[in-house]
Amino acid sequence: MLFDRRINPKIVEEHAVRPYMAAQSRISEFAESHDLKSRPHAMLWLSKVHSIPAGMYASQVWGTVYLSEGSESGSQLQKRHLCSLRHILGVKNSTTNWAVLRECGQEPLQFFWFRASIRFLIACLIPTVRLYVVC
Repeated sequence: MLFDRRINPKIVEEHAVRPYMAAQSRISEFAESHDLKSRPHAMLWLSKVHSIPAGMYASQVWGTVYLSEGSESGSQLQKRHLCSLRHILGVKNSTTNWAVLRECGQEPLQFFWFRASIRFLIACLIPTVRLYVVC
């Protein structure tokens, strides 16, 4: 986790893109070596299982900026994810984000960030709740 002197979550997000892109690179190498480039369903599954968790690092901190309505596509990580999905599907860059996500059967990364933030909040509150119950 990288902390910025001015507490700017955009700086932290830029560092979260690196593991995501590294995971995408590993997926591409794996797909090339196992001849999976012509199987979009396998590529989508690998992307969902391997690269999304890699891009979720510390999203409880920097992802909260994008939890407001209408800010789904503002994140660099979301833009990179949609670009890789378009590449897997073989569609133009002008294809709308929601159409690409629906065709792949995936949700915006905002849903994953929200779930991670709620889990973090609950993990912080449960020890406090147990303390009050014991006393």
